[in-house]
Amino acid sequence: MALPSIGQAQMLAETLEALVKRYVPQSVAILGCAGGNGFERLMPLQLDRIVGLDINPQYVATARERFGKSLPQPELYVADLQSTQRLFEPVEFVYAALVFEYVEIKKGLSFASRHCAPGGIFATVMQRRDADEEWVSPSPYSSLLGLESVFRWVAPERFQAEAERVGFALESSDDVVAGGGKGFSVQVFRRPGGD
Repeated sequence: MALPSIGQAQMLAETLEALVKRYVPQSVAILGCAGGNGFERLMPLQLDRIVGLDINPQYVATARERFGKSLPQPELYVADLQSTQRLFEPVEFVYAALVFEYVEIKKGLSFASRHCAPGGIFATVMQRRDADEEWVSPSPYSSLLGLESVFRWVAPERFQAEAERVGFALESSDDVVAGGGKGFSVQVFRRPGGD
């Protein structure tokens, strides 16, 4: 995703940074944190808590190795977004980029809701369905082609309806394009409650 010809990692990190600057939370959780993509953008923002979660233990270990000493006590978890557990205390901002295409939406939304504080923000980035685009971008990493078999495109309208069913209210919806030309939908929701 970080290859210049793809540009997705950069776009995801820039989107995370822009949203955190817009909403100014003190606590952030990144669902599907991989090896810590975007954490470097959070370091100068003086957050009280940064939580990262991924299903891949190697990714979480990489994130811990890369950012364990430079972030203020990062909370890193190996877990499935389809879990019914509450793994950590809710945060003010939950970010899920390119994960809902790979999980059962209702279970993933329930997980996000459990971990988003009342009045908090839940932001997602999902791939747009452009007729001439491949789901998995061409790269020298042939192992990534295995992702195509589990990828499910999610229409923004459907995702919004499902998010509203668990209590999230849509705040904004925008389209962005990664450096490699692939399009993505960014949806921002608010969980009711709070002040």
